[in-house]
Amino acid sequence: MVVADAEFQQEGAEPLPRFIIKDESGVWVDLNCFRASSDFSEWVDRLFVRGAYFRELDYPVFLRLAYDFEPGVVADEIGACEAAGRPSRLRFARGISHILPLRSVLYRGLKISGGRAEYLFEPVSLEFSVEQQSAEANETGDQRSARTEAVVVAQKTRLDFDEFIAQMWLKGLRYGVDEAVVRKAIGEDHVGRETIAAAKAPSAGRDAGVEELSDGLRRDDAPGLLPDGRINLARFRNRFPQIRAGVKLLRKTPLVLGNLGRELNGRPLAPALPKDLDFAALAGSGTRIENTPQGEYLVATIDGFLDIDNDSSKMSVTEKIINRGGVSLRTTGDIVLMGDEYEEHGEIQEGRVVEGLNITTFADVFGKVVSKGGVVVLKKNLSGGAVVNHGGQVMIEGRASGATILAPGGEVTVRHAENSLIVGRRVVISERAVGCDILADELEIALAEASVLGAAALSIAEVRAHGSAETLVSILLPPDGEQHELLAAARAQLEGLQAADDEAKQLIDSLRGRPGVENYLTIAGKVRRQELTLSVEQKVAFQKLRDSVAPVLKALAQISEQGKARASHRETLQAAIAGVEAERRTANEAVKCSIGEISGEVIVRTHPAAPDAKLPASLAPNELKAFLRAMPPGCRPLFAGSKGCFEWRLVDDAKVTS
Repeated sequence: MVVADAEFQQEGAEPLPRFIIKDESGVWVDLNCFRASSDFSEWVDRLFVRGAYFRELDYPVFLRLAYDFEPGVVADEIGACEAAGRPSRLRFARGISHILPLRSVLYRGLKISGGRAEYLFEPVSLEFSVEQQSAEANETGDQRSARTEAVVVAQKTRLDFDEFIAQMWLKGLRYGVDEAVVRKAIGEDHVGRETIAAAKAPSAGRDAGVEELSDGLRRDDAPGLLPDGRINLARFRNRFPQIRAGVKLLRKTPLVLGNLGRELNGRPLAPALPKDLDFAALAGSGTRIENTPQGEYLVATIDGFLDIDNDSSKMSVTEKIINRGGVSLRTTGDIVLMGDEYEEHGEIQEGRVVEGLNITTFADVFGKVVSKGGVVVLKKNLSGGAVVNHGGQVMIEGRASGATILAPGGEVTVRHAENSLIVGRRVVISERAVGCDILADELEIALAEASVLGAAALSIAEVRAHGSAETLVSILLPPDGEQHELLAAARAQLEGLQAADDEAKQLIDSLRGRPGVENYLTIAGKVRRQELTLSVEQKVAFQKLRDSVAPVLKALAQISEQGKARASHRETLQAAIAGVEAERRTANEAVKCSIGEISGEVIVRTHPAAPDAKLPASLAPNELKAFLRAMPPGCRPLFAGSKGCFEWRLVDDAKVTS
């Protein structure tokens, strides 16, 4: 019987390396004594040359030990073993045996080309000699003699995967064997050529780069999205990125080295070296570089707007955004700004909307400007557009024509206005208002023509004729219906308090008239003021007197406390009445109208406010125009004419000079 392999025992063989442990459970590498893969590969090479191989080889672990362990990797593997609570060693085979020369010839050569190795699998058999005896006749032919001869016998066999790895190593295939393919071909007695190994290409590294950390770093000229998901063609998604101080804008992604590849002979294939970049060169004004354990960051140092220099790639953050290209559907779409200041040097075209804070325009505005407070300054004209700034100031240094200006809580200053609707807490037309509808608390106009004006305090230097249309002036009176009701209710309560006081006084007089009460109160008062000193006998008598009138004294005390509460309530009501009356006087003193020179048709009237009516400044434009022209109940004409002047104050009740 032929023995396929035998335990590797060779006299004079070199001892096992320090990092190899061979025991009953298998062959191990002691990581504590292991330096690097090169030591393992050299030992394996010497072992295979001497005709040895590894039984029950764990091929993936074998490859790791042969190529992947550098000093740092060894330390990491030791740490992993300790963390898992197992010894710091790796088992890669069951044992070491010697391949018989009779079997080594079973393994054919390889065809290696293009990083691939092919092997021709075919039936294999072992050939060995067997002695056989044969009978031969003698010369006379009647006797036979026995003769022994050697006969070659072939016995079918199979390849062995463990031997295969060792033999292929000696033939130059030291990496990348496809274990599954080889085992399947051996197990199924496959006949034919198969690709059994492939080189491993190096994995590409990654160049150092920049990761954007804020969604608003770059202008996004894609159409905006409505809340329901539809496309909004009137607005770009992010035209002027706005940044807050401390926001991390960019992070440097460090270069990452690629992984080594392997040729079939085990030689490493180095990947291309990735490129680095100078991250500090990207920091412009308003930014800085921060180095943290998490990485290198470009951080904004101020609140402002993002500015990227396309030539140098520097990124800056500035306090003011300045746009010189105008606002149109083609260039910007509608603009919504979150910054503190915006300058527009180009035209804002019809239909476009600019929203922001502290907006200044240097060219004509045909669209709509909306500010969340601050100051809106138009250096040129507002033609057919609108300005809305509910809580701030609006200044138009040019003309407003066919425009809408709404600043109900702020001040509006316009040089010249034509056919425009203007609402403000205070409105000043420094030159001329023609065909305008104006509502304000305070209104000052240098020259008014054919306009409808409503304010509590009006000062008009001159009114002129403009065609056949008259100028209508409504003096808005403060609402006092609710105040009248409050005053009436307060006075009614005062009367009730007085009646309660009178009733309490009568009850007190009745109680004091009961026997012994007045006498007790007189003595108690003198004792309290130390005008009288009682003897022991007198004290006993005084105590008996007090006990007899105690119920009456308790009732008097309750009446006194109630009187104090009414007195406190009376003071509160009187103070409230005084405050309301003072507010009414102040409001009435502010209501006045002054027209210096009249040379065109003018109608002046009072315009009382309904108690339950909405505030005029909150009305829609069409409703507001109707309000200014309406004649509510209680409306009283004060002046109608085309010559003279007019002066009136509510506190003086209409004083007319003509």
